[in-house]
Amino acid sequence: MSSDDTPAPPPVSLKDVPSRILAWVRREPLAAFLVFASAAVLIYFFSFYHVFVNGSQSTVEWAWRGWNEENDQQHCWLIPPIVAFLFWYHREELAAAVKAPTARGLAFVIAGVVMFVLAARCLQPRLAIVALPLLTYGTAEYLGGKAFARLFVFPCLLMLFMIPIGGLIQGTVTLQLLASNTVGALCGLLGIHVQILGTTINVDGHSFEVAGGCSGIRSLMAMTFLVALYAHFFLVKSWQQWTLFAGSVVFALIGNIARLFTVVLVAKWWNPEIAGGLYHDYSGYVFFIIAVLAMVGFSNLLSRDWESAGSQIAQKLSAPDTAAKSDDSARDEPKSTGPISYDY
Repeated sequence: MSSDDTPAPPPVSLKDVPSRILAWVRREPLAAFLVFASAAVLIYFFSFYHVFVNGSQSTVEWAWRGWNEENDQQHCWLIPPIVAFLFWYHREELAAAVKAPTARGLAFVIAGVVMFVLAARCLQPRLAIVALPLLTYGTAEYLGGKAFARLFVFPCLLMLFMIPIGGLIQGTVTLQLLASNTVGALCGLLGIHVQILGTTINVDGHSFEVAGGCSGIRSLMAMTFLVALYAHFFLVKSWQQWTLFAGSVVFALIGNIARLFTVVLVAKWWNPEIAGGLYHDYSGYVFFIIAVLAMVGFSNLLSRDWESAGSQIAQKLSAPDTAAKSDDSARDEPKSTGPISYDY
């Protein structure tokens, strides 16, 4: 029997999970002990080990407080359940993957432990969050091998989005200057008089400050997170996924600059108070949706079969020539004449 005729394994349902886990524990007691021990250690150090903020918060508590409206990272609350869903979504692939434990996974585990120790010593909880995907992937590769751990790569990368940006906004001066200077250039092309002083835009005596949150870093984080999920589920080829992910950075920055530019237009031609208040607060949602739709359209372009489309266009372009040649050959052939009848 060929490999193509091999029946596919039956789908794994939630009812089968407890029995499968129990059977695996009986079959591989040492591996099961290592998994449960690793999970217990991770839960303790990340959830109950209070070392940050003068020993009052654990890593989970610190991250949870950082996912707030001020940082525009309320979507981070969804990342842990999304990661859990990804493991459930790929449950059949995880069950069917060849388990070949490799010691290389210990390198990632050691790197994660070192990262967490540095976080505790330097009081930098962001480093502790970086340690979580390293420990998760390292444990998966050590116990299951490369093929098994490959399914953990995307969920582990998605965990990095849980890092609260918080004070990182203070380091976005380059993005702020890019946004303000680009808005000034656009206004100059349209003949709109504005004055650009660093990150401040002066419009008819009214000043608009491009703050750290308006630099585009927040929309950039949310956009890249959504695009990463979209590419994982709807694009197959790696180059398409990475191209779409890189394009999300460009589209997020363009959308943010367009939003700031429209703020200047509203202030110039309508009302500066509305531009800096109501319009500024709610226009971000509109331009974010526009940027997301643009990314969906860009994804559609990436996923098209351009090779077959090009061949079809070539056939259509050559069709008139073929038709013209057939018409010419038809004119060159002698016309058959039938019997001539006369009416008397």
